[in-house]
Amino acid sequence: MTKTSNFRGLEHIGITVPDHAEAVAFFREAFGAEVLFSLTDKSRAPLRGEDIGSKNGLLKETAIVAVSMLRFGNGPNLEIFEIDRPRNTRALGISDIGISHFSITVDDIDAASARFKAAGGELLEGPYPLTDQEEGPGNRGRFGLTPWGLLTEFEQLPSEMTYDEGTTAKRWLPSSDQEDGEV
Repeated sequence: MTKTSNFRGLEHIGITVPDHAEAVAFFREAFGAEVLFSLTDKSRAPLRGEDIGSKNGLLKETAIVAVSMLRFGNGPNLEIFEIDRPRNTRALGISDIGISHFSITVDDIDAASARFKAAGGELLEGPYPLTDQEEGPGNRGRFGLTPWGLLTEFEQLPSEMTYDEGTTAKRWLPSSDQEDGEV
């Protein structure tokens, strides 16, 4: 692929959660995520909005009480935040403006669903066959909700997808070459 811009791709996705420790434990159990580092935690001073809000939009009257970067399989990292006084007390959904969910490519959607549920997630209907451009033998999807209500999607994509006429780029998918073979 020819480099056409300065942008390489997604490095991490930031997620604000109601309880940092519970969220980290969920991502470890459900997906095998690993904590790389923590910028602060509840045993250290919080990162106050009045000090860093002009850099990242954190409201001045709030503070980040815990934040960690997690390695998440073969794709973007996850940055998990706990804010002392979040503006919203529920996760936004697909009907709200903003980032509504993230999708995880899996080799075995049934195993991924079982692990997600065992970790405390709630599964929605499925798995179901994917349709339209994503349709193909074995291509299936399923959504679930984390314990705090974040919508998460699983996609099993063993078959090629089709693209709109005239499209030259291909959809990026994580490779299946993982050291431990986990979901």
